[in-house]
Amino acid sequence: MSALPFNLNTTTTGRAKGEKVEYITTGAHECKITGLTTSDELQDYNGSPFIQYSVASGGKVGRCRFWAVKETDKPSTQEWKTKQIKDFLINSGVKDFSDDSKALNEAIGNSLMVTFISEEYIGVNRDNQEPVIRTATKYRWSSKVGGKCTYNNDMNQTLDNNQMSEFSEKHAMWSKSNTIAQSAASDEDMPF
Repeated sequence: MSALPFNLNTTTTGRAKGEKVEYITTGAHECKITGLTTSDELQDYNGSPFIQYSVASGGKVGRCRFWAVKETDKPSTQEWKTKQIKDFLINSGVKDFSDDSKALNEAIGNSLMVTFISEEYIGVNRDNQEPVIRTATKYRWSSKVGGKCTYNNDMNQTLDNNQMSEFSEKHAMWSKSNTIAQSAASDEDMPF
């Protein structure tokens, strides 16, 4: 994957101290594209390559992530990934696709309608390593401003029965090991 220009004029740095960020919630929103990041720019990132647009709507921010096409992808997967990013770009007003980098950057500053859904996943509490169920808000699809961009609650993805069983097993193991550790710690407090 070739490197993209940084576009430093369109990039902002961190938030001011005490500034609270509100994130876009599930639903269909008219959004302005405010920035572009690629996985190549992330230090120590070893996952699948991606392109991610930052968007804003009503003072809230969100992210639209697109997975990059890999040589190891099946042809149908390569086609789906390409179609997904091209639809997003067309909906944002991009018309010239003769240069991928130029087309990707041309979307910045433009607006479009975006549908976001929620997706549950199993995570870990950083403080005590307890397994928890978390929810991420993710890009689903887009349309041109003023176009129809459908959202309803049944689009949200919850953990299936196998994933819930996996979570229950992980949490039971964590609870058991945590109880043993607490018991050992309380034994050390005994005066004899």
